[in-house]
Amino acid sequence: MKEDGNMSKRYWRSALALVVLISLFAACKAGGTTSGTGGAAGEPEVLRVWITWGDNPAQLQELFNRYAEANNVKVEVNSPVEDDKVIAALSGTEPPDVLVLGGPDNVASWVNEGLVTPLDEYIAEYGIDLDDIYPAMLAQGRYQGKLYALPWGSDTYGFYWNKDLFEEAGLDPERPPETMEELLEYADKLTKVDENGQITQLGFVPDFSWGHMEQYIRLYGSFWFNDDGTKVQLDTPEMAAALRWEQQFYSRYGAEEVLRFVSSTGEYDSSEHGFMAGKIAMMVDGEWMVGDNFIGGLAPDLWYGEGPIPYPAAHPERKGTNTVGGTVALIPSGVKDKDAAAKLLAWMMTPEIVADEMVANFNLPSSKKAAEDQRFYENEKFVVFMDLASSPNATYQVFTPISSDLLDELDLIEQQVLHEGADPEPLLQAAQAKLQPMLDEVVGK
Repeated sequence: MKEDGNMSKRYWRSALALVVLISLFAACKAGGTTSGTGGAAGEPEVLRVWITWGDNPAQLQELFNRYAEANNVKVEVNSPVEDDKVIAALSGTEPPDVLVLGGPDNVASWVNEGLVTPLDEYIAEYGIDLDDIYPAMLAQGRYQGKLYALPWGSDTYGFYWNKDLFEEAGLDPERPPETMEELLEYADKLTKVDENGQITQLGFVPDFSWGHMEQYIRLYGSFWFNDDGTKVQLDTPEMAAALRWEQQFYSRYGAEEVLRFVSSTGEYDSSEHGFMAGKIAMMVDGEWMVGDNFIGGLAPDLWYGEGPIPYPAAHPERKGTNTVGGTVALIPSGVKDKDAAAKLLAWMMTPEIVADEMVANFNLPSSKKAAEDQRFYENEKFVVFMDLASSPNATYQVFTPISSDLLDELDLIEQQVLHEGADPEPLLQAAQAKLQPMLDEVVGK
């Protein structure tokens, strides 16, 4: 599910360091009803589900009421839950029975702290069909050979372009740039600068509305961790090349001027958003953007297209590469009745429930059977993302206990390279030297 981009991620990274210091009192105050237990004699068992996102809490509660009615239990849904409450509950004695996160970024770190339950035995016992889950989505919840989180729907990113602005620039509105090199050429044609040297329209900004390095580095054929999460891979030709490619979109017009122009555009969820307002001609963004909360409702008359993010010209086999990621569900280790929690989680993973929830929120299904639901194909623009998520070139992020530290370093490097014109190689070398010993220490535990 879509959350608030980099700001939310940075909060999680900072707050994680405080997990072991949170008091039991704070954990109890965050909750309410005791997890996985009944109330007074004769009353049904109460299960608590915490969800860190949710524009429509009532819809989520109605969904879980279906489970409650079928199983003679009560399910209390708390959505959206503030980040500090999640961290307090995980480190306390009364966490929610099921915790649903906007992404898996912190799961490996929490596993390393002993805060998350391995799911493998419950998957078998409660008949969760792993073959029904898209492999790239399933992989994001696996750490050191065990599954700790399951995808409940997913997100991916694609390429958006404004067809009106293409026509104005003499470009074919039905032919977006195919390669990353061609994207740079299109961006030049779609950028306008007035007589005072001020930008009035931008072709493309690689880190709008936030960074997308997890997409670009996969398109360049690498990632910042190896597949088993034991090696840091920052000091590589691929990382340097991806950053230099991004840098060009700033250096051609002056980073300060690009930043000024981008900051003058509207909020992400407003009709004055840079792309929706016709001020930025092309962008990378997620499938939710086509829904009623964004373009569908805020700019319904916008003439635009979407497709895969352009690939490096030297590697046409990478066409359609996209990095999926999004909502995951887990069972905290402090849950008292893990069987009751696992039974609820298994229900959440059924194709019918996955389909109903993802249709309601304009998100991608993690279940192959759910993806057969024709409601996903009623919006032709959403179908583009359905195809991307099920593509053989769909891939995933590798997460480790030092993911937060690495992403902090990478955020800083990306800012220095794009916004300050720095050479990426020495920055990547320094980060590699700093982070590999940190990873060695935690992997060796």
